[in-house]
Amino acid sequence: MTTRFANRLWSNRHFESLESPASIETVEIASGLRIRRGTVKHTIQSSRSITNTSHGSLWLAALLLTLSATLLQAQPKTRTEEIEQQRREKMAVLWPERESPLVDKVNGMVEKGLLDGAQTGKGKNGWQVTMGGMRPGQGASFGAGYRRTDILRDLIGVRGTARGTFQQAYMFDLEIDVQKLRSEKSYLDFYLKYENSPQMDYYGPGFDSSKEDITSYRLEDTSADLRGGIELLPNLVLGANLGGLLVHTGRGRRGGVPSTDEVFDSAPGLNRNTTFGRWGADVIYDYLDNRNGPRSGGFYAARFDSYHDLDRQEFSFRQWQFEARQFIPYFNKSRVIALRIRTTLSFANSGQLIPFYRQPSLGGNDSIRGFDLYRFYDDHSVLATIEHRWHSFSGLDVALFVDAGKVAARKADLDLSDLAYSGGIGFRFKIKGTVVSRIDFAAGREGFRAMWTFNDIFTRPFE
Repeated sequence: MTTRFANRLWSNRHFESLESPASIETVEIASGLRIRRGTVKHTIQSSRSITNTSHGSLWLAALLLTLSATLLQAQPKTRTEEIEQQRREKMAVLWPERESPLVDKVNGMVEKGLLDGAQTGKGKNGWQVTMGGMRPGQGASFGAGYRRTDILRDLIGVRGTARGTFQQAYMFDLEIDVQKLRSEKSYLDFYLKYENSPQMDYYGPGFDSSKEDITSYRLEDTSADLRGGIELLPNLVLGANLGGLLVHTGRGRRGGVPSTDEVFDSAPGLNRNTTFGRWGADVIYDYLDNRNGPRSGGFYAARFDSYHDLDRQEFSFRQWQFEARQFIPYFNKSRVIALRIRTTLSFANSGQLIPFYRQPSLGGNDSIRGFDLYRFYDDHSVLATIEHRWHSFSGLDVALFVDAGKVAARKADLDLSDLAYSGGIGFRFKIKGTVVSRIDFAAGREGFRAMWTFNDIFTRPFE
């Protein structure tokens, strides 16, 4: 399968984020270093206050910014300086031993597939070290994985991982890929996952919830899905999935925060075991020039999911998700205006409720960045983002951004009034055009947040 089609055939993988209120992101390190298509997310600041940030993360962020400033100063300002820099770069290619050891190391990792792993989410066969890949808010995660693509004469590919955090969150997953059907025209796979997250945050329902009402709950789920897709036209992919989901919620374990059942004991689905049967379909039109660091093109997607409560017939519902992105370049793509709008609409079946953990949420590193993670929950949500990005040098883009959005219990209330806003500045660190890390500083009505993640802001369409 070509990289171009791999970048488009997210299809159901795009929507795996529905397994939890936030998407899964992973960095893979194997045979040198491998970064997966999803990306590691690590937040410099805790979800409640910048003052809770660990000194180590702050120093690392400061170091990255200092390095960026140093590299910025090293850019040529005159034609003479530009010629001199080109001469030095040519010498580094002709005589690589004259390059610094650090540059040699990075170049070596790229040669071993660092960039390929970031773009395809795969990696070489064998054992892998995994970092991240679990729900945000559970702490930094680490683990191991194993991958083979040569089973039954390359008919089947298998990959499994196990990972956990110091906060006692953990996850196991297994993917079986029918490689003979994975081509420029189709794909078929089976995905099985178990995840236990003991420190999920919940502030209560609605857009008028209070930041002071933060609570914690446990979200434990097991899912199994058969997923397939076919390219109908160039850039146009139709996908579908069929599977099941077993969910348990219970008392949270975040220190200094009450358990959700002590404050919001009537939250639908709390302290319940619920088994869902589900099916879904999606359509994606993607003509981005580079999914991992786009500078032009567009991405348009729609997704439908139907959940059926197989136990008590209390929590059956349907959910629609829509997202549109457009990248408008100018000055020979050295400047880019990036636009995104996303909406989620959830409808309970007659006489039933939508469980709170399946409601869309806003806030955190990938939505309204000036608000804490999972800050707002309700049945419907809308989010809009605009960024102005400019090319600083080959390894860094700088961006000014504004996020706005809201949640609502009724679809009719999902308008543009009384939105929550945040804005700030960000830095995107790149390798050969692919964004591999991001530092954002954002402010909103509830305070200031600093965040450091290993993904671009628009890499995941639905949360």
